[in-house]
Amino acid sequence: MPGLEHLPFAEVWFHDIDDERWREASAAARAIGKTGLEAWTTDRTPEVAAFLEARGYDVVRRYVISELDVAAAPEPAPPQFELTPVAERPDLVRAVFEIARESYPDQPGRPEQRMESLEEWRSWGLDPHRADTYFIALEDARAIGYGFLDFEDGTWSHGFTAVARAARGRGVATSIKRAQLRWAKANGVRTLRTANEERLVGMLAMNERLGYRPLYTELVLRGPVAQVPPAGFERPC
Repeated sequence: MPGLEHLPFAEVWFHDIDDERWREASAAARAIGKTGLEAWTTDRTPEVAAFLEARGYDVVRRYVISELDVAAAPEPAPPQFELTPVAERPDLVRAVFEIARESYPDQPGRPEQRMESLEEWRSWGLDPHRADTYFIALEDARAIGYGFLDFEDGTWSHGFTAVARAARGRGVATSIKRAQLRWAKANGVRTLRTANEERLVGMLAMNERLGYRPLYTELVLRGPVAQVPPAGFERPC
């Protein structure tokens, strides 16, 4: 995961699991110099978390996946703050990067995340995303927050939303989401999905007020890679 490469964990998804899959993922992690796995799964497959927890893994983050029926949702109120797409204000990219630098490590369970350079961040945090759905919140002509929409495999979703520390608690994130919903309605988007760490109770409450309904929860576990069996050892069939 960008900004977390210095950690000893290799990232992997498990939709199902057994000893062979776990050992294959562990071997791949060791091959790139990692000693642990950051394993993603969901509460739809609880057996995956149980398997890993029995092998010393702990759940470190939980993301509630929610969905909004855009057409059925009421027209959102106008944003409280001025919003502009980055397509119209490329001069604000540096300010957006500074907001990202302080916001990513402020996320629950992510204090180690680092943003080393503007060029590195924009390669994954800006350039791959549509500039017309990448909204910047302004106050007195200064960037105080941003958020973007993503479209992948036929599904529209909210990407990362960030608010400058000095501007938090004033409705900036709500204004960004309202602007995104107004864009979605105007452009015929049928549904929007969002992922929020369960400790972000304010964001979850905002989503509920706007009509989002929880679908499932993604779980992130961290633990050690499987040990290499001794030479000549054969696991029982």
